[in-house]
Amino acid sequence: MVVHKFTNRSRATVRKRRLDRQASTRKTVYLLLLATFTAFIIGLSAMAGYIQSVFNNEALHDGAVLSPSLNENNPYESPVIIFTCNRPNYLMQTLDDIYKNIPRPCTFGCPVIVSEDGKHAPIETVVLEYKEKLDAVGIPLIHIQHRQDLRASGGAYGALAKHYGWALSQVFNGHVDPKLPIPKRVIILEEDIHIAPDFFSYFSSTAKILDNDPSLLAVSAFNDNGHLVKDPTRLLRSDFFPGLGWMMTRRLWKDELEAKWPNGAIMDILENSNPYWDDWLRDPSQRQGRQVIRPEVSRTYHFGFKGGASNNQFGSILERVKLCDTFVDWSKRDLSFLEESEYDKSYTALQERAEVASSIKEARGMLKRNINVALEYKDFSEFQAMARKLDIMDDEKAMIPRTAYKGIVEFRPFETSLLFLRPMR
Repeated sequence: MVVHKFTNRSRATVRKRRLDRQASTRKTVYLLLLATFTAFIIGLSAMAGYIQSVFNNEALHDGAVLSPSLNENNPYESPVIIFTCNRPNYLMQTLDDIYKNIPRPCTFGCPVIVSEDGKHAPIETVVLEYKEKLDAVGIPLIHIQHRQDLRASGGAYGALAKHYGWALSQVFNGHVDPKLPIPKRVIILEEDIHIAPDFFSYFSSTAKILDNDPSLLAVSAFNDNGHLVKDPTRLLRSDFFPGLGWMMTRRLWKDELEAKWPNGAIMDILENSNPYWDDWLRDPSQRQGRQVIRPEVSRTYHFGFKGGASNNQFGSILERVKLCDTFVDWSKRDLSFLEESEYDKSYTALQERAEVASSIKEARGMLKRNINVALEYKDFSEFQAMARKLDIMDDEKAMIPRTAYKGIVEFRPFETSLLFLRPMR
């Protein structure tokens, strides 16, 4: 009997141990399943974040409108880049303008990027000074340097073209700062350009128009005939690319310009018959019929008349261009009139209502009566003759006069009513 009781006790013990092992196994399996499920959820969340970042950094660069929240301007998706070489006093003035006028907190135009061609101690000193100033108000300044052994052999403008191509690829490929989003667009300045108080408001308010209108090449802050102007609230479309403070999209760079950007070498210049990157951009093969938004009153002023690549070309007129000194809050203005068909309709009506003069002398007399006047030219040589007498830019690029819209050049000889120089019908 003793042995029998012991055997029952042993069986009970074995059964209990077996049940304990089964419970332990079930618990282990449960924990493994829970860990697997948790990892799966985390993976889905990470994938969702990745997909979201792709849409933020790529899809929106192509002008896609995904939702109202994603369509808001991100201050770090529209940086301003300043191209400089070795004119520290000029760079200081441009950076000072940016420091004074960039919105705080930054809503557009961040980060500020200084792209230097080579390495110069005086430039480094200026950059460090303004980096400290901008950091103090929460705006990052990033300094990148283009190695001078990569400079082109095609002279000053060739070197500038090479520098432009390198820096724009750095910006639009996300190499300037991997922690920041890849920009949708960039505002381009050079070291010798003053900006107006509403410079950033202007570009911020026209950014979405540029993103979504395939008939636009760029937005510019400059008017080549900006010495004969009046209305600081007026914006226009033009077939001529002005440069001197302008904004382009990442889509334009990545889809079209990057692969064929002129490298500034002598052979490249000879093959393209064009030593200037801006004239290259004005060529029909690049412009492709697209237009530029520009203001009547310039939001930039080119003050660097010494030591630049352009050798102060057109200096006599450029020196007299008026920089807007008032702040226009462009975010509160309806800019829908800049849509291509709407603009063409309204602008055509405006210039067709102008009274036609038969001579410059007659036009001047009519303008004094505060009415809009039109003068017609039969060919470009006649346009040039008129332009010279009227003290406006008389040159052309790809047979498009500066500031022209469908051949029409407007300005205000007495800073009152408009004079239209237009092709003869």
